[in-house]
Amino acid sequence: MNLELYLEQMKELVNIDSGSGNVAGINRVADKLAGWYQEIGWNVERIPADGGRQVLLITNHVSEHYDAMYIGHMDTVFPDGTAEKRPFRIEGENYYGPGVGDMKNGDLAMFHIAANLPETEKKCLNIAMVYNPDEEIGSIYSKEITDRIGCQADHIFVMESAGKNGTRHCFARKGSLTYDIEFQGQAAHAGFMFEVENASAVLEMGHYIVELMNLADREKDTTVNVGVANGGTARNVVADHAKISVEMRFWDDSERIRLKEYVNKITKGQPFVPGVKTTIAMQKETPPFVKTEEAKKYIERVRKIAEEHGIPFEEKDRGGLSDANHLSRCGKAIVMDGMGPHGANDHSEKEYGYIGSVEPCVKLHLAILKDMLKKQ
Repeated sequence: MNLELYLEQMKELVNIDSGSGNVAGINRVADKLAGWYQEIGWNVERIPADGGRQVLLITNHVSEHYDAMYIGHMDTVFPDGTAEKRPFRIEGENYYGPGVGDMKNGDLAMFHIAANLPETEKKCLNIAMVYNPDEEIGSIYSKEITDRIGCQADHIFVMESAGKNGTRHCFARKGSLTYDIEFQGQAAHAGFMFEVENASAVLEMGHYIVELMNLADREKDTTVNVGVANGGTARNVVADHAKISVEMRFWDDSERIRLKEYVNKITKGQPFVPGVKTTIAMQKETPPFVKTEEAKKYIERVRKIAEEHGIPFEEKDRGGLSDANHLSRCGKAIVMDGMGPHGANDHSEKEYGYIGSVEPCVKLHLAILKDMLKKQ
């Protein structure tokens, strides 16, 4: 592959602000990618999603079945102006800039896999390159579209960054439960709280924080975090309103059931503070990405392919979410995540990509596709 071209193209992508709310910026990234694919003769389809967003479906053959589906996301977490403030740069063995590791490195690796695909594989395999505009906010606009494509695929490669210099990949992720819980109490002057009717929403919230955080289980690696808590208006007023935002993560579905049942029980039961009404304002569930027996067998096959080409290959499960969580529920596809080049320090000013991981990443995927052709 042409590493110099990769870095030039990476500079173009990174220097475009494409935060999840910047639809125009995300579409500019899509335009860049679409143009590059068209130059090498691939088919580009722009599938409309809500709010002016679009999912890119790029294929070597128009088909209702794909031997392999690759997916990346074009949005980042960074606000407008970040690209100008911290433009793409290369220092030593790394490159830096907003979104380099999460995940414009994987987006661009997908293109270079396509650009370096031998004619035999290009002719005989059906491959889909899919680009999502909103993964950083939960793929709320694109999930239905990408799942539909995923149900047509035998193998799905999520091109999030690999870990440990590009050697460590991900084949299982935690699921999550998220809640916004609101408390409505009765305001009163704090100096007369023993004399007049009142009900502190903040006190009720405090009880909930303790109860919910105690649901964590270190042995099962089930985590619970009340990440946001606010309420009240002044120190001398009994708070009549409060709200918490909670995230729970788990490996096993039995833990999802346990957590969900407790939240339903506590919110529907008697309040800790008489007179406070509690409601669930928002609830969202994301299933865990589970390693199936079929996936385990295929992981070992890919490990052997990597060894044959002198490419180190490790695996490590991750607590964070990705499109693999929902794509793993699509059809019978084998899903592999963290299959992009190495990147780290996501969502921070220290985010970087490791130059030395790019060529081995592309080489590995080309070898995987060649192996698929042998199995036909």
